[in-house]
Amino acid sequence: MSTRTTQVDDLRLVAQPSAVPCTELFVRLILTDWSLLPMLEQVTATTSRLVGDIVDQSSAAAPAFITVRLQLRGEVLVVEIEDDLVGPNPPRTAPGERIGVEPLRNGRLTWCEMPLPGGMTAGQVRLPRRQERRTLVDEPVSGAPVAADPEVLERLLDRLSGWSG
Repeated sequence: MSTRTTQVDDLRLVAQPSAVPCTELFVRLILTDWSLLPMLEQVTATTSRLVGDIVDQSSAAAPAFITVRLQLRGEVLVVEIEDDLVGPNPPRTAPGERIGVEPLRNGRLTWCEMPLPGGMTAGQVRLPRRQERRTLVDEPVSGAPVAADPEVLERLLDRLSGWSG
């Protein structure tokens, strides 16, 4: 089995209740992008549970930061959740999960490996062609902040609230 990472995507969040539906949306978008929809339910449940545990343990006055990372490596999809909680409880696990926790300098890294469907390897997963990342709006030369389009934000919030169930 190759341990070479083929693809990585991540998302940084604040440990607030909205982090769970944002995580679910992120998983849905990435697994759709990677053509791995058969794993959607399992990966969504795992990431939502791990992020939800951090949200539950985080202080509302000084919430933790969370990084959700999905990786294709060898014959598995790896979910990694980094947090900066001090003295967190161990993560809840589901039966049959291959999960681990590694201490970091300022927090911990919780990971869970899930086999790719049908004996696939990471190299066989159909990935989208990506171009160099750039901002979608022109950044002002003057240093003035760029305002978000209120209509776009409203549509995004409507969709997110519909998925939070």
